Amino acid sequence: MKAKLKERLDVFADAVIAIIITIMVMSLPLDIHNGVVDYAQLFKSIGIYLVSFCFIANLWYQHALVFNEAETVANRVVVFDLILLFLMSLMPAFTRLITTVTNADSVMLYGGLSLLISFIFSWISRTIIQGKYTDKAAMTQIYKSIFGSTVWNSWIIYIIIIGLGYFYPEVALGLYFFIPLWSFFSHSREQEEFQQMDQMEVQDQQNFLALPVAKKRDFRHLIRNYQIQARHASNDRNQQHAAWVKFSEQAKSEFGISDGTLAKWMKVNNQGRNRHQSKQ
Repeated sequence: MKAKLKERLDVFADAVIAIIITIMVMSLPLDIHNGVVDYAQLFKSIGIYLVSFCFIANLWYQHALVFNEAETVANRVVVFDLILLFLMSLMPAFTRLITTVTNADSVMLYGGLSLLISFIFSWISRTIIQGKYTDKAAMTQIYKSIFGSTVWNSWIIYIIIIGLGYFYPEVALGLYFFIPLWSFFSHSREQEEFQQMDQMEVQDQQNFLALPVAKKRDFRHLIRNYQIQARHASNDRNQQHAAWVKFSEQAKSEFGISDGTLAKWMKVNNQGRNRHQSKQ
């Protein structure tokens, strides 16, 4: 029963978010004076709409990742998710407000709404993840795969920008645009890393989580370089095998990846190549 409720909540959230984005673009003010379009106002409106679009789209992506981790949802999560959707539904009105009057008051109100939405969504995410995982290292990795590992996702940053909006509203508006973009690219890297980690043996996962940040970055580079070489050698099995041997030896010697994990990765890579060849 609760699994069906979770599915229905997913569908409802997707529908509401789609409607929110549609209303935002339909409510953009278009000033026409004596048959002449005010292009300065038009492009300003589109720019501010882009700020809200990035915020909502990034939130939709994170919402999907969080709810993919949940098989069922508790009643309190349902309640807070509905509150979240209600607050998100105010975005078109607040977007129109700062489009019409871009001053300290409107930018700070917009920032306050963004902060409240982010705070509630963070609570929902923490509740779902802590309900599924008990290991703190695994929780940390899940959080990073959803939110990224950047300071720009901090509530403190939102509060600082709201304060900045009192003195420099245009600058604050630019930062509201920067946060979701930076967050999206940050957590997309972490999501790729998490998918690789999910295919590791348990001991390899623990070893990987214990690596310093620089070594994790080197590990991502190693995987990315192998993926590039494998794509370039897609029609030559000998080159593919040579790329795999080089990658696996380096993964074992530098990062302690076990043969069991490498076997899983090879299986996944072979399945991916087979799907790609069947499409061709």
